[in-house]
Amino acid sequence: MIFLRKCWAFIWKDFVTALSYRLAFFAHLLFTFFMVTSFYFFGRMLEGATIESLDPYGGAYFPFVIVGVAFSSYLGVAVRSFSDTIRSAQVLGTLEALLATPTPVGQIIVMSSIYSFMATSIRVVVILIFGWLIFDVSYANANWIAAFLVLLLTIISFSFLGILSASIVLAFKRIDPSSWLVQGLSYLFGGVYYPVAVLPEWGQWLANLLPITHSLEAMRKLLLLGASLSDVAGSILGLIVFSVVAGPLSIGAFLLALRRVKREGSLSHF
Repeated sequence: MIFLRKCWAFIWKDFVTALSYRLAFFAHLLFTFFMVTSFYFFGRMLEGATIESLDPYGGAYFPFVIVGVAFSSYLGVAVRSFSDTIRSAQVLGTLEALLATPTPVGQIIVMSSIYSFMATSIRVVVILIFGWLIFDVSYANANWIAAFLVLLLTIISFSFLGILSASIVLAFKRIDPSSWLVQGLSYLFGGVYYPVAVLPEWGQWLANLLPITHSLEAMRKLLLLGASLSDVAGSILGLIVFSVVAGPLSIGAFLLALRRVKREGSLSHF
């Protein structure tokens, strides 16, 4: 119960902060509409063309890309939110005070990121609704329950990348450049804008190492084709394996970074 009250306190704090920037919210909503519309017209340019790499997802480009754009948003928020929490506390000089509280630092970082994930979820829903209401994307056969389960695995696997990024920020007092590398590789090889099948063999091999590849593969089949969990078992296994490997590594790196800054007495430095 205490944990839930703390979570609500963090969510309310971030909500009040976001509410003070209403114009930014509507501007972001407008940008989302423009982005989705741009992909719609790009998809119309491809109408009538036979693209074999899109066949496993229904054959149409726009539904393929709208799911990719929507759910890839979680990667950005996962990679940035944890490290932003650490960096903000360093700059404001509150990190040492936060670490002195009875609440473990891991819980503080997670709770500080909940609102970002909630806001991203709203953005995902808005993108999917735009596609359905305005551009006739059909989710009639969507397997929403299975998609929700895959989404949970997606957030967990992406979050481990964010924890690793936060470790680097904590240890070196700098914005982590590897987070941009991870996002760049994910958007280049993860199948966000085009199927992984169009990549060369080495690119497809690299894509299989990225959690976003397995997440989008499963989401597209579940939402656009109504696939079952067994149909996307390979993608689910990929997310689980990544989490099992990356989880201990990222948590271990964070604990090592925390131990280092405590030993050096550099918590208040930035």
